[in-house]
Amino acid sequence: MTTLKGLSWGHRRATGPLQPLVERFCQDNTDIAVEWTVRPLSDFEHQGLAAVAEQFDLIIYDHPFSGDVVASGAFVPLDRNLAGLNPSDDRHFAGASLTSYRYADAVWGAPIDGATQHALYRGDLMADRPLPVSWDDVLNLGRMLRKDGLFLGMACETPHAVLTIAALMANAGKPWSTDPKQPFRIDRVGLGEALELVTAALEFCPPEAIGWNSIDLHDQMVARDDVVYAPCVYGYATYGEADMRKRLSFAPFPGTTAPHQAGTAIGGTAVGLSRHCKDPTAALRFIAFLLSDVAQREIIAAHHGQPAIAAAWDDAVTDARFNGFFSAIRSTIDTAWIRPRLQGYPNFQKEAGIVVRRVLAREIATEAGLDAIMALADKVNR
Repeated sequence: MTTLKGLSWGHRRATGPLQPLVERFCQDNTDIAVEWTVRPLSDFEHQGLAAVAEQFDLIIYDHPFSGDVVASGAFVPLDRNLAGLNPSDDRHFAGASLTSYRYADAVWGAPIDGATQHALYRGDLMADRPLPVSWDDVLNLGRMLRKDGLFLGMACETPHAVLTIAALMANAGKPWSTDPKQPFRIDRVGLGEALELVTAALEFCPPEAIGWNSIDLHDQMVARDDVVYAPCVYGYATYGEADMRKRLSFAPFPGTTAPHQAGTAIGGTAVGLSRHCKDPTAALRFIAFLLSDVAQREIIAAHHGQPAIAAAWDDAVTDARFNGFFSAIRSTIDTAWIRPRLQGYPNFQKEAGIVVRRVLAREIATEAGLDAIMALADKVNR
């Protein structure tokens, strides 16, 4: 009997499908067991993977860690061992869900969760107010809501506010550089402009939003009745399910430039295979199962998860279960931007997010914050 050890992250979107997936897999693979450990969202967002790969066989991770994965040799390339992960297969996944894990001529993760930044709102509280299409519309909505004692919502805890800035910059045609053969660069003027837009929207948010991450924002919009609309957050389809106190609704990202939905920083997750795994054949069998239609369209979608394959996103029954999540943001994920995957980038994302949060909290001046972010960007190149 082989026991594989897997590492996931802590939310029912991620953990809900795990045991049902293992149970279905083990029906046909009685010689393999899979045990999962759960880490907090903050560790998923920031924790390095080299040491983690020494403890676990299967690691659910985010694509910006790919450069660090390659540099450390922590993972086994999957496309050399599994079918369905070639460039011709990209179209079978939502947006760049597969493309984003292809780096340095190999695929390092098998996508099991599709996500990007987009808007979300309370349909009952929006009432007859029009959904924003552009960021100017967001600010106008904020002014209208303020008159009624209502708020916009935003996730400001690192890395969320800085990635909202990244999305606004990409939408405006000034994306952060991603070419691994070129130095990492950020347009300072564009950075300042996007920071100003985020600061303006935050003025219409409740004060406590400064400490919210993406999960906090969703939780608060379900629990309280004064946060109406959030323009940019990594969305969780499960908050559209019928067991929520108030089901959330979803909408495209409202950028500054047409096409307004384009440029968000694609998220989601994939499963990587540690090079320290003692039975990689067994692990590859499980990963192949995770990529199957049965796993993604039936099991993940039925247990609060957010599949990565396009067929699941196009399924009308699944879409209805999650209150139209997949159809509402399809245009946004299909035009999303792939974040840098350079070695050292994840630390930049974390530290730059801390700086942005401090600027938004008025703990440091805007210009000092911009200086600090540009200095952090330079460190990625060293």
